[in-house]
Amino acid sequence: MSTVNIRQALPDRLRGAALLGIVVVNAAFLGISADGFTADSIEGSANRVTAFLVIVLAQGKFYLLFSFLFGYSASFILRDNSKPNRRRYLRRLLVLFLFGLVHAVFFFFGDILIAYSILGLLLFALSRLSDRALRRWAIAVFSTAVVLLLIIALLIAAFPEDSSSGSAGGLLDQALTTGTFTDAALARLEALPSILFGGFFLQAPMAFAAFILGLRASRARLLAQPADHLSLWRSCARWGLAVGLPLQVVAGVLQVNALATGDGVFSPAGAFGLALGFCTAPILTAGYVGAVALLLARRPGFMSFTAPAGRMSLTVYIGESVLMSLLYCGYGLGFFGQWGAFAVVLSGIVTWAFLSLVAWQWMKRFDQGPLEKIAALVTGKSRPSTDA
Repeated sequence: MSTVNIRQALPDRLRGAALLGIVVVNAAFLGISADGFTADSIEGSANRVTAFLVIVLAQGKFYLLFSFLFGYSASFILRDNSKPNRRRYLRRLLVLFLFGLVHAVFFFFGDILIAYSILGLLLFALSRLSDRALRRWAIAVFSTAVVLLLIIALLIAAFPEDSSSGSAGGLLDQALTTGTFTDAALARLEALPSILFGGFFLQAPMAFAAFILGLRASRARLLAQPADHLSLWRSCARWGLAVGLPLQVVAGVLQVNALATGDGVFSPAGAFGLALGFCTAPILTAGYVGAVALLLARRPGFMSFTAPAGRMSLTVYIGESVLMSLLYCGYGLGFFGQWGAFAVVLSGIVTWAFLSLVAWQWMKRFDQGPLEKIAALVTGKSRPSTDA
């Protein structure tokens, strides 16, 4: 009797939810300033509460979830260590790099695909290691990430940014506000090296640790049958709510207060809040995964509405930036820097909801998203994976 592989439900639903968290965080950089939230954008209780909730619930969490799922999916290509699949994986990284470069230059300078393609090479180098070795690597990389974040916070405390010197992204802000499509692209391209450099110190080590954990989890098919790991999911949910959430609240208070006083997140207090938020983000992220897995185990239809977007996550991820840039940039509707945090974040949620609806309709007719199809053609895989 032949067995039919059924696509795992939990990874797609988590991926679709992660796309919401990512656009909620990116919204401030796409619609307010190149530095994200500003003092002006969080004036008023609605705006301040919005910024606080984004920092507490989303900032630093959903890119980790996305990273974990990247490692989880990569295992399905690398698990048999065959040369064709390993070559296909490398071609996939090249496609991600090219998509990421286009995305970063023409739509959003905060792209994650470029970093993913580079970190994916490191994951490729570790993919044949034993489970024990992967755990050791994950611990070592996570520890390195925490040390780097603390060093950055200490350096900022010792050499605080002069708020009167203006935003480092001022020229980029100007291009996004009034420039043509070409002006904005050139400004993003000019800013890209420094943004990538800063992002690698701030986010890449933690993301790579999540890659490794995802690879290890995939070997055990941890997300395949949530009901098989209920004790694990309960522990994750409890730690996330009891420990991760309170720590994120402290980080959120520090960052929002630093913004409200005009000192900015790169003031000593703001930087400590930022470091605390990123260092402890994995706890709350694990809590999210545990809570969703528990609910899915009890109710198989839970969050099914996020699955289509999760299946075409590359298309939706870039689509979010395309629509948001057309809403805010000067070559579009031109609302950049004009709205407060509440309206900007709400526009990100609406964008995700719209693209999720598009994905739902698209996946009724096709088995892959448009950008996923292009990636599949380049990598030599004509049909989507039935695993994740």
